[in-house]
Amino acid sequence: MKILLILTLLAVSILSCQNNKREVKEKQSIKVEKVDDNEGAENIFEEFKTLYSELLDFKDKSDFKTYGFSQGGPYHEWLTKVKDLKKNPDAKLLLQKDVVAGELELLGLAYASSKGKETEVTKNFNKLFFDAISSKPIERVETSSGNSNYDKLKSEYELFGKWKITNTIAKSSYPYEIYKNGYEYIGVIPQDKFKTEIIEKSGNKYSVKGNKYGEYYMITSSMEMTLFDKDGELASMGYKATKQ
Repeated sequence: MKILLILTLLAVSILSCQNNKREVKEKQSIKVEKVDDNEGAENIFEEFKTLYSELLDFKDKSDFKTYGFSQGGPYHEWLTKVKDLKKNPDAKLLLQKDVVAGELELLGLAYASSKGKETEVTKNFNKLFFDAISSKPIERVETSSGNSNYDKLKSEYELFGKWKITNTIAKSSYPYEIYKNGYEYIGVIPQDKFKTEIIEKSGNKYSVKGNKYGEYYMITSSMEMTLFDKDGELASMGYKATKQ
C-alpha cells in the first residue's frame, strides 16, 4: 500500500514538473512573439548595409579582380560574414526592407565573376539595394488607404496617371501613380511603404530627382510610359509600364 502511495505521489510530481515546463515554454514563446521587431530589423539592416558598402568599395580593386573570394585571399572573410548573416535568425527581418541576405551574396559572386564590371545582374541588385537603403519609413495611420501621407497627397494633388510596372525577369509587379499640383509632380508606389519620389518634368521626359541611376520616364500624350536610366531603356532589364 505504501509503495502504491509513493508511486502515485511520484507520478503526480513528474506530471506537475512537466506542466510547469510546458507553461514556461509557452510563456517564453508568447514573450518572443510580443517583442517589437522594428529595432531588430534596423540592427540587422545596418549590418547588411555595412557589408554592401564594403563590397562596393573593394569590387574595383585589382586584388579582388585577381583573387575574388578565394580562400586565403583578402576578401574571403567578407563572403564568410555574408554567409553568417544568412544564418542569423534575425536575417528574416530583412524582408521588412525588401531585401534578403542571399541577394547580397549573389551580388558579390556576380562581381567576382565579372571582375568588378557592371552587368544586368549587378545593376538589378544595386537598384534593389539602393531603393531599400534610400527609402524612408513612413508613419502609418488608420485612414481610408492605411497611409496618411498618401491620403494627403491625393487630397492636395490631382491624379496625373496610373500604371502597372512589371519586371518580367524578376516576375514581379507593382502599381505606380503620378500626382500633379501646378508644375509639381510626385510619383508614388501606393502599397507597402508608399514610397514617394519627386518628379521633374521637361517636355515628355519625367526625371526622378536625386536618383543615383538617373532614372526617368518618357510619357506620351496618350499616357504611354517607357522607363529609362542613364544607360538607356530599361526594357532590356525586364521593365515594362502598362497604363491603367
